Amino acid sequence: MLFRRCSVVVLVTTPASGACRFAATVLAAFAGCAAKDAPKGKPAPVVSAERAVTAHIAEVVETTGEVVAVRAATLSATVEGPIGSVRRREGDTVETGELLVEIDRAAYRAEVAVARAAVAVARAKLADIETGVRPEEVAQAREAVRQAEEAASFAEADIRRIARLVESGSLSGETLEKSRVEHVTALSRLASARERLSMLEAGPTRTQLAVQRALVQEAEARLGLAEARIAECRIVAPFDGIVSRVHVAPGDMASARAPLAEMYDPESLVVRFALPEQRSGALGPGSRVEFAPDALGGALMRAEVVRVFPEINRPLRTRTFEARPEDASRLAPGMFVRIKAALRTEREAVVLPSGAVITTPRGEHVVFVVEDGKVSRREVETGIRDAGRTQIVSGLEPGELVVTVGNEGLADGAAVRLAGRNAGADPARDKTDGGNR
Repeated sequence: MLFRRCSVVVLVTTPASGACRFAATVLAAFAGCAAKDAPKGKPAPVVSAERAVTAHIAEVVETTGEVVAVRAATLSATVEGPIGSVRRREGDTVETGELLVEIDRAAYRAEVAVARAAVAVARAKLADIETGVRPEEVAQAREAVRQAEEAASFAEADIRRIARLVESGSLSGETLEKSRVEHVTALSRLASARERLSMLEAGPTRTQLAVQRALVQEAEARLGLAEARIAECRIVAPFDGIVSRVHVAPGDMASARAPLAEMYDPESLVVRFALPEQRSGALGPGSRVEFAPDALGGALMRAEVVRVFPEINRPLRTRTFEARPEDASRLAPGMFVRIKAALRTEREAVVLPSGAVITTPRGEHVVFVVEDGKVSRREVETGIRDAGRTQIVSGLEPGELVVTVGNEGLADGAAVRLAGRNAGADPARDKTDGGNR
């Protein structure tokens, strides 16, 4: 046996009869040293504790996204030709129908002029037909009929006269044949004059009107085609917005479907972001989010979710959301933003610092409640975790004192001392003082 800090020197000079008394003396001396050096009881560990409180807590998820213009357009040409003019530059505000870029095509302008002239002619003819026959034309036709009747009557009388002369032998038979031919011709002219008079008196037919109206429509269609070609040379703004990019300059050659300019509607700016599939169900239209654009120095802004994409991104297992900012005046497409979205909110939750909750290897959540200078192991159900705080759903009441620091290695029923001004005090009195920290 080893006795620290105890040295004994024994000189045996007594008779054997005193050996027992001497041995007893030596053992007593060793026992005294052993009793003097025996370790004292281990002091209670010092811990920090806080009382469970009722507070507002929210489950917040942080992610990143970007500012996107939902209404944006890349303007291209459908015809080829030299760029005649570029009316707007990047950053300019434009209105619907405003000219941005013009392609110079003189041939198309000439086609429009020709088509307009053809329309004017066709419309004039139609107007003339629809107006009807003038009285002087009818009078002329009647006079022509009268003259044709006289000519036919004269030709008939001339045949009878020549026939008598032929019978008397004064004229040859050929003269009679010529007079008969002239009579037939006169009758034909009379019939033609009478038909024209009848047509004039009856007015234009439906067929004539329909044909002329169709000619007018055809001329107008050709004009529309020519105007459409020239319109394709004028690239105009399809909506009110801001020009974001111009790809050409005067003198460049435009080609079909090549981009000429880009623009967007600032009223359509949204913040687009994605959440993991398992957490995406907590957000929907009307949910509020906060975002901070890096380009604006991280200034905190607010937005409302207005659209949830119906399909999951299969490779990433995420769902996309769009939120409309309360103020988009300082935003621009493509800005990188940092987003905070509250998935769940509890107004009256029992809350503890997250360090107070210990997770066991079996997945249990436990806390140590301080009562009369000792700790009681308590299994609890947790809920939302946010900013170093944890919601206690069940197993703990508001106001109970819970160990927050130093709970590692504690056992149920162990004595503890509270840190702070009560350190070293009687553990039985620490309960009250620790709750006032």
